[in-house]
Amino acid sequence: MNKIEVKEVVNYKGHSVRANGSVDLTFSAMYDEAANSIKCLQMLNNDVIIIAKLPNEKPIRLGMFRIKSVNFDGDGESTLKFNSIDMNCEMDSFNKIITNEKFQIKMSAEIEEENEDEVD
Repeated sequence: MNKIEVKEVVNYKGHSVRANGSVDLTFSAMYDEAANSIKCLQMLNNDVIIIAKLPNEKPIRLGMFRIKSVNFDGDGESTLKFNSIDMNCEMDSFNKIITNEKFQIKMSAEIEEENEDEVD
């Protein structure tokens, strides 16, 4: 198991909570963060812990999510969508990130590397 951490500067783009407890969280990132958006694809199908760091604030733990999608538009801007259940989220922390300012998130996950079979 390897631990992967990716830091990225993002804008908050919203969240939703459904009656069944499913939580969606969305961020967007500018073109200069595209490499970090691509790095987070390594965490697909793994539990991702997201911590937000707003300017002049202490880090805020948002919870444990799965990557739902990472999309890029024609300008190279990316949209990162995450999904979880309400038990794995710090719902009170979501109100603190509702801002028009950019802030940094740290995404971390423990992933299992696949061993490549040696070819003789």
